[in-house]
Amino acid sequence: MITKSYFDTYNGRQSYIYELSNDKLKVGITDFGGAIQYLKVVTPSGEKDVCLGFDNISEYINSATYCGATIGRVANRIADARYCLNGKEYVLSQNDGKNCLHGGADGFDKKFFQVKTCGDLLCLTLTSPDGDMGFGGNMQFEAQFSLEGGALNIKYLAQSDADTLWSPTCHAYFNLGGTIGEHMLKIDASKYTPAGEGLIPTGEVNAVTGTPFDFTQFKPIGRDMHAENAQLSIAGGYDHNYVLNGGHAATVYSPVSAIKLDVFTDMPGLQFYSGNFIKGRGKNGVLNMHDGFCLEPQFFPNAINIPWFQSPILKGGGQGEHFIKHSFSW
Repeated sequence: MITKSYFDTYNGRQSYIYELSNDKLKVGITDFGGAIQYLKVVTPSGEKDVCLGFDNISEYINSATYCGATIGRVANRIADARYCLNGKEYVLSQNDGKNCLHGGADGFDKKFFQVKTCGDLLCLTLTSPDGDMGFGGNMQFEAQFSLEGGALNIKYLAQSDADTLWSPTCHAYFNLGGTIGEHMLKIDASKYTPAGEGLIPTGEVNAVTGTPFDFTQFKPIGRDMHAENAQLSIAGGYDHNYVLNGGHAATVYSPVSAIKLDVFTDMPGLQFYSGNFIKGRGKNGVLNMHDGFCLEPQFFPNAINIPWFQSPILKGGGQGEHFIKHSFSW
């Protein structure tokens, strides 16, 4: 079932929350930014909202957290806000120092989407014109949300009239119960991509074995989060891309609530972010560092500029499709 309710007014335009619900989940998604405003897991002991969110659009924007948003055209960072494709250089929006982050200063996370529903399927669409934030090609984008038992399924579709870049993701911040340091996390990746200045990957692909980045077996997020490690110092915690072994990306559960989350995707990387720069007044009060964590499926950061990384090129005239599945159990 999908219901619609008023959320906020921004720049003279009304925004709404569309709630998808069944007997296991209630998920509220805004037409501004395609953002998950809440995700309530219906357990035998009651409803538990496991996602961070904001009461209004201004707080959301001012927080600079991208909280819950649909990210596009390209998730994560592009070095020096530029790339070359088919012999042409594209200069992008610089919104993270000299780099382009999450599609630029006015990315998909700050757009109003058109909304259509078909039964229990919620579809958010927008047009990203040629030159939008510097990216080439006219893109038609659609994000589809649906529930399947205890799972939230997200499918991303895109078409462009010219070759362009495309790496969407969902920037939800999770807290399944308790502190994030208590959460037990396993990431199905034996390698990660170390970062350098500006959190741009160095181009190395290193084994996680013997490092604080080893989540090949369950361990508390907080165990090594503050260890003496150059990579952790660069990011202020975890904010790194993992090289996924396959379609099952990660499992995390809270010993406090007994809620478990499994993340599935067809994309090659997963950004694990420990909420190092969370700020603002959220829907439940002031938000602080490490109040939530992100598990963002993606192509590797700056992949277009590192030849041996899988490149997120969407061919002109073709259709791109990716998915993310958040499956909850308890």
